[in-house]
Parts: sequence; C-alpha cells; structure tokens
Amino acid sequence: MIRSANRREGGRACRIGLLLYAVATSAGAGPDEASAARALEAKPCGTGTIGGRLDDEIRGHSRRDLGWRMFVGTGYYDLERSLRVSKSMEMRFRWRVLDNGSVEPVSEPAQRLCA
Repeated sequence: MIRSANRREGGRACRIGLLLYAVATSAGAGPDEASAARALEAKPCGTGTIGGRLDDEIRGHSRRDLGWRMFVGTGYYDLERSLRVSKSMEMRFRWRVLDNGSVEPVSEPAQRLCA
C-alpha cells in the first residue's frame, strides 16, 4: 500500500515538472504558428503574395495541402508548408523568419515560388 502511494506521488511530480517545463519553454518562443503563417502569407512574392502563390500552386496542380509547421530556433523560426504531390511524395516550402522580421526562402521549392 505504501509502495503504490509513492508511485502515485512520483507520477504527479513528473506531470508537474513537465507542465512547468512546457510553460517555461513556451514563454519566449515568439509568435504562435497560426499568426506567423498569416504574416508570412502576406509577404510579397513575385507578382503577388506568398499565400496567393501557394494557393495557385495547390489549385493549379491538384495538390493536397498538409498545412503549416513551425520550427523554432535561436534567433529565428522556420515556417514550412507541405503539399502532397502523390501517395509517397511531399513538396515542402520552407522559409526562415529572423528576429528582425526579414524572411528568406530555405527550400528549393520556396526559392522557385517567388523567382
């Protein structure tokens, strides 16, 4: 009986520790994924915006949109939008957004999109 009580307390301490870690690491993480994606989609790209060019790519080639993903680094974050090309292949458009707000394409598809 004492053994199971200790096990429960240990599990509770572990959950509290994980919760505190999540709060601490997310406090300075920057923008959330949705607002960062909206801001990136509004950036100019060729004759339109990044969002408009991506929508044209999806509609023009019958691609399936797999959505946005965000990867946070030190001094920057990467935003990636994936499109399903076939059952076994994805096309990934990836941009790096620096802390000063500048945006640069990282992947080849992102570079070709605005060229």
